[in-house]
Amino acid sequence: MKIAVLADIHGNAGALRGTLVEARKSGVQYLIVLGDLIGYYYAASEVLEQLRQWPFVAIRGNHERMFAEALRSERAKQTYQERYGSALDLAAATLEPQDCDWLIRLPDRATIHLGGVALELCHGSPRDPDEYVYPDSSAATLNACRVDGADIVLMGHTHYPMLNAEARPVLLNPGSVGQARDRGGFACWCSIDTSTRAMVINRTPYDTRPLAEEARRRDPHLPYLAEVLERNNPAADSTKSGPRDDL
Repeated sequence: MKIAVLADIHGNAGALRGTLVEARKSGVQYLIVLGDLIGYYYAASEVLEQLRQWPFVAIRGNHERMFAEALRSERAKQTYQERYGSALDLAAATLEPQDCDWLIRLPDRATIHLGGVALELCHGSPRDPDEYVYPDSSAATLNACRVDGADIVLMGHTHYPMLNAEARPVLLNPGSVGQARDRGGFACWCSIDTSTRAMVINRTPYDTRPLAEEARRRDPHLPYLAEVLERNNPAADSTKSGPRDDL
């Protein structure tokens, strides 16, 4: 069985579209989504529509938790808009009520078995859904993420890919589909072949210009939202992280 592991889509429907086309061509049969389907960018409804064309499982990220808070509190809504932009407001205005409810009720963590492989799904880390675990994090931090009984621990949140097989279980971060922070212009994701245990970090190119222009128009007070899409770091690879963005 071939699985695509996606994280941090962040309302970027264009990046997701290209990713799913490539996944289909490569024989992927099932999707795992590690949270932050929404936030930062603006096509939450289209992201859900695309995902629902596939069999998939999803967990909740910090932006889904912020979304839940923003739906309950005007003060939280204003705070998140100032820091992260208008995407959560737009999601609340455009998503169907049942979709809002589905997003905020996603679990924070899950354990699943696919093709004989035990997979632990987290957004940040097994011990903290908001923890940033980078490729160059300390050995103590990495080892603390190795959950007993799992073959692979899947983590997102950093927007940097990581494949650490120095001990068992393997630690895998697919990077970010919607806002890769090590290399602009690409959606980053991972494929797993459960029959061979092969794991591959993939980068799917897409045109960032329309979304960068939309971000500048909708959220001019947050130039980062456009700039990160265009970030160029050709020296980046799956073992080294570029500039840190703990957002």
